[in-house]
Amino acid sequence: MTEKTNFLVIMSDQHSPEAIGALRHPVVKTPALDALAASGVSFTSAYCAYPMCTPARASFMTGLLTPQHGVWDLGSPLSSGLPTWAHALRAAGYRTTISGRMHFIGPDQMHGFERRVCPGVTAERKPFTEGEWGQPLSRERKMLQSIADAGPTDERTRGEIYDDGVLEASLQELRRFAGSPSDHPWTLMVGFILPHFPFAISRRHHDLYEGLDMPMPRTPPDGGSFEERVPEQMAGNRRRLGLTSDGAADEDVRMARRCYYAMVTRVDEMVGRLTSELQRLGLARNTWVVYLSDHGESLGEHGFWSKGTFWEESVRVPLIVARPGERNAGAHCAAPVSQVDWLPTVLDVIGQEWCEPMPGRSLVPLLDDPGQTWADRAVLSDYACQGTRALMRMVRKGKYKACFAPGFPPTLFDLEADPHEWNDLYRSRDHRAVLAELERDASADGWDPVRLKPEIETLKRRLNRIAAAERKG
Repeated sequence: MTEKTNFLVIMSDQHSPEAIGALRHPVVKTPALDALAASGVSFTSAYCAYPMCTPARASFMTGLLTPQHGVWDLGSPLSSGLPTWAHALRAAGYRTTISGRMHFIGPDQMHGFERRVCPGVTAERKPFTEGEWGQPLSRERKMLQSIADAGPTDERTRGEIYDDGVLEASLQELRRFAGSPSDHPWTLMVGFILPHFPFAISRRHHDLYEGLDMPMPRTPPDGGSFEERVPEQMAGNRRRLGLTSDGAADEDVRMARRCYYAMVTRVDEMVGRLTSELQRLGLARNTWVVYLSDHGESLGEHGFWSKGTFWEESVRVPLIVARPGERNAGAHCAAPVSQVDWLPTVLDVIGQEWCEPMPGRSLVPLLDDPGQTWADRAVLSDYACQGTRALMRMVRKGKYKACFAPGFPPTLFDLEADPHEWNDLYRSRDHRAVLAELERDASADGWDPVRLKPEIETLKRRLNRIAAAERKG
C-alpha cells in the first residue's frame, strides 16, 4: 500500500512578497524560509484572490473567486455550505487540524477541519463591515499614525503572544501525529498573525537589525511624485490609508520598515521551529511543506501602506512549496499563479474529483517543470472593501497586468519591462489590443460589476445591522 502524502500548510498575515532573503532582499533575515526555498519551488508571481484578509482566505480555502463564495468584506462570514480543501482531505481519510488564525467569521470556526487546537482571534469572529458603500469615503489617513507609532517594545506584543500560542499548539499536534499509525495521513493548517501591523516588535528581534541600512521605498524614476501616479480607481485608497508623502517622516518610515522586517524574522523563526520538529519526529520524509501569506504589504511603495490595492506589493504573495525529495529544489517559477490553485493541487495529489468547476489549476505541473510560463493563464483578483466605492478586478496574464473598475479608467502595466509599475500603458495605442484582451479575460467567468454592486451593498448593510445589534448585546 502506497503511503499517502501529509501536508503542513503555514499561512502568515500580510507578508510582503519581496521580504524573503532567498529572493535577494537586501536586509531581511529569513534563514528558515531560505532553507525551505532551497528544498522546494518558489513561485515569484503568486497572487492573492483579494488583497484583504478574510476574502483572500475564503478563496484559498474554497478554490473559488470572490463573486463565487460571496465573502466581500473583512467581517463577512464564509458559508458553511461551501466545501473546502479540508473537506476534500477528510473525505480521503485524512486527519485535518487547524491551529491559529484563518479569519473565519461567525460560529463556524472549522470549515472542514475536524480538529482545532488554537482558537482564531476572538475579536474577529463576529460579523461586521467597515463603511457603507452608500456613504462618502472618510478621510482617515489611518496608516500615518501607525507609521509614527512604529518602534520596539519591552514586552512581547499581542501578535507575538498569540503566535507563540499557535506555535506551541502546532508543535504538540505534530507530536500527536507522530505517535499515530503511519497509514493514517494528516494535514495541519497553521495561521500566524505576524507580520501584520502595527509596526511594533519586542527588542530581541528589533535589535537584530541594529546598524543595517534600511532600504527606503522606491521613488518614481523621473523625479515625479507619488500623488500624480495614483490611478483614479485607487484614489479612495489614498484618501483612507494615506500616502507616505501625506506627512510621514523619513525616520518613521525607516523604523516602520525595520520593525516589519523584524516581524518577518519572528515568523521565520516559528517556521524553522515547525520544520525542525517535522524532521526530528521523522515526519518530513513524506510531508509537503507549504508557506504563503493571505496578501502582501505595501511598506510605502508607491506611497501606500498596508494592503487593499492592486500594486504588486499588496496583491502578490510569497508562495513556497517543498515536496519530499523535490528534484527541482531551489527553483523559481515565474508563471502567474493564484491562491485558488491550492484546492486543485490537493485534489491532484490525492487523486480526487470535485463537485463543481474550479477557476484554479493544479500547481503539480509547475512543480514538475518550473520553467513553464502558463502564458495563456489569466489570474484574477477582486476588491470591493476599504477605500473604494467601485467594484475592482485585476487581471494578470503573461507579462501584462490590468485593473478595471466601472466609472474609472483602467490601468495597464508591462511587468517585464516595468516591474515596479511606473508606466501606465492604458492610453498607449500600441497596447489597445492587449487591454481589450485582458478586459475580455476579466469578464470571461461572468464578472458583471453592474449586477454585483447592489449585492455587495446589501451584504454590507446586513453586516452593519448585525454589528450594531452585537454592540448593544
